[in-house]
This record gives sequence, C-alpha cells and structure tokens, in this order.
Amino acid sequence: MKTSTAILLMLPCEILTISSILLPSEYIEYAGALIMFYIAGVFFIIAKYILRGDNAHLISGISISYEEAKLPENIEKYAKDSKRTGRILQITGVGCLVVGLYLILF
Repeated sequence: MKTSTAILLMLPCEILTISSILLPSEYIEYAGALIMFYIAGVFFIIAKYILRGDNAHLISGISISYEEAKLPENIEKYAKDSKRTGRILQITGVGCLVVGLYLILF
C-alpha cells in the first residue's frame, strides 16, 4: 500500500475529528463512536491486505523490495510475520468496534 493511499484512508478520520470539535456537546460521544468505527474499518482493510502474505515489504523490520516480496520463496518465508501483523490489526479493529459501541450505548 502506498503512503498516499494510507493518507487518503485516514483523511475522513481527520475531518470527523475536526467536525466533532464543532458539534454541540450532546453529540460528542456519537462523533467519537463514528471515528472509532471508521478507524476499525481502516484496520480491517489493511489487515486483509497484509494477510494475503505477499506484502512482507510493508512490515516493519523487513527490508526487501516489492519485487522480492512477490517471489514464492519469500512469500513462504515471511508468511508467518504477515499473519501475525494481520491478526494484530484485526484484534485492534475489534477493539475499536467495542469502544465505538460503548460510546453509543453508554
């Protein structure tokens, strides 16, 4: 994933943050919940992208090029790191969903 794509995924979150400052105080919890739902969606999209296993060049600490990451032996070699990183992002996304639900319900 390119940096510009990541910035575009996070841009609506910044807009929601600014709009939550401008909202009346009664709606702050709803704005926070909406932000958490959006962040969870971004985490799930990125996790799905990383869980494919051919994205070792995106994982911090692995210094290989995009072309090298697509080679079958490197996909096999770095699949465990990709799975671990993807699962961490999924768990973080579920945590964001729980916080968002908490803000709406309580």
